[in-house]
Amino acid sequence: MTDFDVVILGAGPAGCATALALRKRGIEKILVVDRAAPKPFIPGESATPDLARLLQELGLDADLARFGYRPYFGNLAAWGGPPALSLFGRRGHGWHLDRTSFEIRLRKEAAAHGVMLACPARLGAICALASGWQIDVEGFGTAAARVLVDAGGRRAPLATRLGAKRRRLDSLVALAVRVPCAAESGLEGYSFVESFADGWWYAARVPSGEAVVMLMTDRDIAAHYRDGDSFARAWRDAPELSRRIAPPQECMPPQVFAAHSAISDRGAGNGWIAVGDALMALDPLTSSGLSGAFNDAIAASAVIESILRGDDAGPLYENRARTTLHRYLFERVAYYRVEKRWPERAFWARRSGLPTGQAAEGFAKRPLPVGGALGSRPVA
Repeated sequence: MTDFDVVILGAGPAGCATALALRKRGIEKILVVDRAAPKPFIPGESATPDLARLLQELGLDADLARFGYRPYFGNLAAWGGPPALSLFGRRGHGWHLDRTSFEIRLRKEAAAHGVMLACPARLGAICALASGWQIDVEGFGTAAARVLVDAGGRRAPLATRLGAKRRRLDSLVALAVRVPCAAESGLEGYSFVESFADGWWYAARVPSGEAVVMLMTDRDIAAHYRDGDSFARAWRDAPELSRRIAPPQECMPPQVFAAHSAISDRGAGNGWIAVGDALMALDPLTSSGLSGAFNDAIAASAVIESILRGDDAGPLYENRARTTLHRYLFERVAYYRVEKRWPERAFWARRSGLPTGQAAEGFAKRPLPVGGALGSRPVA
């Protein structure tokens, strides 16, 4: 049996960043477990300006231009009225990435910094020990760990196995395609958002010269747009988007990605902690996926270090999450209420107020952030 200080489930940005943050703190025996290499198409190419600082904190190169990525200066939104441009200004600029190559680079950086990667592999049986955990890793073997980290994304597969409950705020999904995009589209350096009766459109020009185009709506409504013809027809009906990027003559059916907001009712427990989307997954309008993952990783590394010393900083970490969620809930409602044209449509009616009933259970009792259009996950 191999002994580790920390075993991390998930080799995405949250998992790799946590491993790198722990290495900076001098923690050496780290294992990262994931099923496979990153998928060829991963949405989440818009990274806000704080990414450069976060990369530097992890000891990584913050000049992403050398990897072929493109500067991202702000957002163009046709939301509740004519298109309006919002620039990052003195915050600097963010980046439009190729998300797959970015995630591959993070894995390579983690390995170069002495982190052991078990990919492909998957977490099997888990057994609590007096000194931590014994785990079976299919494709690797049996390991002992003092701390486990859930960086497994929106499903929070480890936290839920250890007793956390997952709460969803909505059922948002992204229907996404990649298409050729001319430089004169007007999207170079900007992310674009346009609301419509059943949700909203997103587009960004990525380093390959293609555009990622996504229709964002709830899972039940998405059934009307999943075939290529229906998707293209709705695209043609979006005046601002179609003016900048015309839908292809023959549109392939879009790929479907989960994009719902959700949170685990516990961010940490006895010998475990959750980071990134496993802790809190926010609306893509926030553009906070990468910055949230990196901020969580840096905050979690301090908590993990304290656990390894025999202390417990988990309550401080959970308080950070509560503060973030409290702000997010109110900013989310305020931003969706700006669009007033379709109050009777299901998508918009569902976002007209704070969550109630079972979906909100745990939030009000434990009052628990956002880049892009809404705001950004804070560093605690």
